[in-house]
Amino acid sequence: MSNHSPFKGRKPYLWLAGGMALGALLMAAIQTGNVLPNAWAQRPAKLRNVAHIDTAGLDTLKSLDSAFSAVSEYALQSTVQIRSENASSRGPSGRLSNLTRGEGSGVIYRSDGYIITNDHVVNGFEKVTVLLADGKEYKAKVLTAEDSDIAVLKIDATGLPALEFADSGAVKPGQYALALGSPFGLENTVTIGHISAIGRPSAVPDGRTSNGARFYPDMIQTDAAINMGNSGGPLVNVDGQVIGINTAIFSRTGDSVGIGFAIPANQARLIADTLISKGKITRGFLGLVPENLKEFQKKELGLAGGAIVGPYGDVPSSPAKDAGIKPGDVIVRIGSVNVRNQMDLRNAMLRYGPGETVDIEFVRGGKHETVRVKLGEPPKPVAQQAPQNSPFNGDGRNFNFEDLPKEFRDFQKRFGNGGDDNQDVAPLKSGPARLGVSVDATNKTLRQQYRIPDSVAGAVVTVVEPGSVADRLGIKAGDVITKLGDKTIKGAEDLVSAMKDVKWGDSRHLSFTRYGEGSMVQQSRDITFR
Repeated sequence: MSNHSPFKGRKPYLWLAGGMALGALLMAAIQTGNVLPNAWAQRPAKLRNVAHIDTAGLDTLKSLDSAFSAVSEYALQSTVQIRSENASSRGPSGRLSNLTRGEGSGVIYRSDGYIITNDHVVNGFEKVTVLLADGKEYKAKVLTAEDSDIAVLKIDATGLPALEFADSGAVKPGQYALALGSPFGLENTVTIGHISAIGRPSAVPDGRTSNGARFYPDMIQTDAAINMGNSGGPLVNVDGQVIGINTAIFSRTGDSVGIGFAIPANQARLIADTLISKGKITRGFLGLVPENLKEFQKKELGLAGGAIVGPYGDVPSSPAKDAGIKPGDVIVRIGSVNVRNQMDLRNAMLRYGPGETVDIEFVRGGKHETVRVKLGEPPKPVAQQAPQNSPFNGDGRNFNFEDLPKEFRDFQKRFGNGGDDNQDVAPLKSGPARLGVSVDATNKTLRQQYRIPDSVAGAVVTVVEPGSVADRLGIKAGDVITKLGDKTIKGAEDLVSAMKDVKWGDSRHLSFTRYGEGSMVQQSRDITFR
């Protein structure tokens, strides 16, 4: 029984008597003709201003409330849910894939059936299905730009409600932002927040990519709640225009902590248009690391913008280095592209392909100089070990932290693990290892609490120790561990038994599944106990 019963501390008969008395008064009023029943129904309800807000302030709040509702209703009709599936252990690229099912979001870009989402929502999956806001489902053809984490889906439909894309270069911190999508499979979800910052770089591990990570040179940061399943959905402004594509979150738990990131609309639109027109992304290669000018540098150099060239490091040769461009030079133009920041420089490589010769204008010692550079082919990535406990969403396994540009390393050292957790570090502990979880059998109570199907067997995680191997791996309460090494886990005792032979420094293969409302995500990882 509820602890908030209206009868608590009172006599029930007093409530009955009060009801009878009120009924008698109403009947008397009706009989005397003072009150007609339909008059009560027609009379508008008088809302109480319980917060004692002045009329002007209340009108402003109501106007804001109505505006958010209108923008949400308008943008949701163009927001789609995306389901990705694999029928086998290999994705379309031929690489082994541990993913069997995933969910994400997208936004209708063109009325003739083109939809923008994240590459990581559809990468490595054989079947992609788009669910429109009106409930219709379509199979989608996929065009991907892995290194930009943008994908374009094409469905056989016309007359779709496409959302307009805004100029993301005009976005400013403090402005309102609405994130739309299907977090945890909950379609038609809207969260409201602000633009927290612009120009944020980050790197997210993702083992499905060729170099083991996704690099984002320039992202919009927002405090509008973004969770798993929001990826690929639109971040919109108060005009209902897309200002970004929701892509990643900073979190040590896997859930939103109010720090989300979106790929700017200008970047998403450029990649999408290129994919639609050419079918693929081709980039030229300069072989330098561009960085944004800081405000004091702009003032000292008397420049409104540009991209400053970072150190070449141990690179013996590159098109830019061979042409005489030096660290500290500020590039302001590439061909016909004016360079205001490092993203302009990177995007110029989409316009000019490998083998093309372009004029590059730069500033050195206050003087403008121009050189001609023949662009090269982007080098193929070399697989290396990735940091395992990055707080950014992703599951990459093979990139080298120290190879990242300085802007990424600074960001990861502030928010991540600094790149120190690699497989070359000797284990700091000895003896029996601990996964760092409490587990229980898949009983009826846990199945209901975590939506675990009756047919599923395994060890259900009930508690995750902060900072543990499991915590760094992203395991959460409710996850069902089904395999450790070569041992199948059918219950809690099986996991305890399988862990007996594991020592600190050992590596094992771990499989677990997470269930949600109508969703299931299976993950399989190689982990080292440290």
